[in-house]
Amino acid sequence: MKNEMTTLFGIRHHGPGCARSLLAALDALSPEVILLEMPAEAEPLLVHAAHEAMKPPVAILLHRTDAPEKASFYPFAEFSPEWQAVRWAVTKGVPVRCFDLPSAHMFALRDEDDETPPQPDAFEWFAKADGYSDGERWWNDRVEERRNTQDFFEAILEAVATLRGDLDLPESRETLLREAWMRKCLRAAEKDGFANIAVVCGAWHTPALTAKVKVADDNELLRGLPKHKVAATWIPWTDERLAMASGYAAGIRSPGWYGHLWKNTEDPIPSWLTKAARILRKEGQEASSASVIEAVRLSHSLAGMRGRPLPGLDETLESIQAVFCQGDPLPLDFLRTRLLVGQRLGELPEGLPTLPLQQDIEASQKRLRLKPAASVTPLELDLREDGGRARSIFLHRLLALGIGWGRKEQARTRGTFKERWSLQWKPELAVAIIDASAFGNTIESAATKRLVKRLPADAGMEPITERLDLALLGALPQAVNVLLRRLDAAAATAHDLAELLDTVPPLARIARYGDVRATDAEAVMRLLEGFAARIHAGLLIAASGIDDDAARTLSGHVQSYRGALAMLELTALTDEFQATLGRMKESESVHPKLRGLSVRILRDASHLDDAEAARHLGFALSPGMPALSAAAWLEGFLQGGGSLLVHDRALLGLVHTWLGSLSGEAFQSTLPLLRRTFGTFEPPERARIAASVAQGPASTPPPAAPLDLDMERALPAVAAVAKLFGLPQPS
Repeated sequence: MKNEMTTLFGIRHHGPGCARSLLAALDALSPEVILLEMPAEAEPLLVHAAHEAMKPPVAILLHRTDAPEKASFYPFAEFSPEWQAVRWAVTKGVPVRCFDLPSAHMFALRDEDDETPPQPDAFEWFAKADGYSDGERWWNDRVEERRNTQDFFEAILEAVATLRGDLDLPESRETLLREAWMRKCLRAAEKDGFANIAVVCGAWHTPALTAKVKVADDNELLRGLPKHKVAATWIPWTDERLAMASGYAAGIRSPGWYGHLWKNTEDPIPSWLTKAARILRKEGQEASSASVIEAVRLSHSLAGMRGRPLPGLDETLESIQAVFCQGDPLPLDFLRTRLLVGQRLGELPEGLPTLPLQQDIEASQKRLRLKPAASVTPLELDLREDGGRARSIFLHRLLALGIGWGRKEQARTRGTFKERWSLQWKPELAVAIIDASAFGNTIESAATKRLVKRLPADAGMEPITERLDLALLGALPQAVNVLLRRLDAAAATAHDLAELLDTVPPLARIARYGDVRATDAEAVMRLLEGFAARIHAGLLIAASGIDDDAARTLSGHVQSYRGALAMLELTALTDEFQATLGRMKESESVHPKLRGLSVRILRDASHLDDAEAARHLGFALSPGMPALSAAAWLEGFLQGGGSLLVHDRALLGLVHTWLGSLSGEAFQSTLPLLRRTFGTFEPPERARIAASVAQGPASTPPPAAPLDLDMERALPAVAAVAKLFGLPQPS
């Protein structure tokens, strides 16, 4: 709409049809100034849009300086009308004014309650009147994919003005304030002497800018608005975050389709279907050149049947499914990421004003050759190499900062020097960087302070241990020292032995494998020894007089603790632990499940021989013992696996005899425990136990056939094995 001073261009925020029509209109109008629907804080950044190294998708990030998590994003695709308007203005030397309500007020207003219920998409009304199922499809067909740009914006303004007048929907306070601010800025531009003004804003707001509203009324509405201090910066964006499926309120159905329409102004259908065919061929689908020609013809036929001048996205997808996929919709999933959405990550020119922490992160990414990408990138690191260790330290420092660019796929395991990561850069990580910058200007200093300062004063041992692990993996010695002191203090006041038991395994991994990263784990080892002394002193009491649920939980902790000690290979601690288990197996006050587990651990460690283990098992399963108590003892004894019963038929015979001696009522009460116990065994173990029972558990297996060895020929092999194990050489 145009009057003697102002022309209104009502657009959709991301649409190639709007963008193409807007460029043609701006060329014809040659305005003196452009008023753009964006917060005022974004205005100083717009000059960078014309830089040749600025490659959409990109976004302007606005955030509160006192609370960086309170942020708003204003994304731009190459086909966004605002992006094209800004680039047109910068190249032509035309000033651009951002005339939406400043974010300083918007953030403050959003802290207040706005009880106006959210309104449905108003363009749904146009869609229903035109026979469409939804407003998105209607706007796409009638606006974005149209080729005729004549009288486009006049028609949009008239339609929206009529719709807003007829519906008379209640607007939220935020919308009313924004439109009042827009009118205020429009009056200011006219007062400044601009005689030819172009206004680019959302189509819904255009009627409000032509409404006859008194200046005093707008000023009264805007008086005394609260505000916060706000900062702005450019950040890269992704195609995926432009999509409606990402949750973006102004998102579009298919960024890939709109991008293709923008770049192919003539007939986009053949090239679009050719792209689809190439992707499907890589996935093993039949998609020949002849099939592409057939799909193009089918797309045009479908468009003709539906009264459309050209095929749209729906027609092409239906043709792809019918021709390339033989009617099967599943192969269309191959097209989602690479064709319909896209995998691009925007690029920014060097030299833009950024935070020192962001500069340090970007410099580290270049130095370590870790390029951010919108798609998931696998990364395998060898920690024995300087480069692999440096990358691992960098990624762990980012995790310590709350910047989840990398996700560890495989934690450290015994005997491996490798780490596997998945890297994926997401736009919201920019907010995490801003939030982390409050802790320091470098990655190391910020990660150190964040690990310590974000830890509550009353934090338990588990969160402290998790942070300690990150601090060691990220090579942050100052944080390590502080967290070790915090962990020691928390352990001194901990009343739950299970918390101490849970803390030992991660500390043991740190102490055992710290040398892979050249980290000093001596302080961790000293702490571990202190924890072990407390555990050995209190385990007997903790296992006494407890119920079944507590015993089940504690037995899991004991098993994990046993594995941690085995990892450390410290004889003194192992001996102390076994002495504690020896007292537990004899104590009647200890829960039977933990007595059985103690016998099993001592037997597996060769601290008890098979005869002694069988004696304890026979006593626990003797007729005088309550059935539930005996079943609990057996559950603890067999917790390490069923291989014991597979290889020791005498023990299996004891279990078999005990089960046969139970009354029907006792058997019913113990059955759930037994099923749970045997259910933990591997299927081959259960099969072999069943076979042994079928033969008779007490039967003696046939003796093995005697071996007729030629010792003279076997001597070299025996000597080689002895050398490998450090044994004396055979004579």
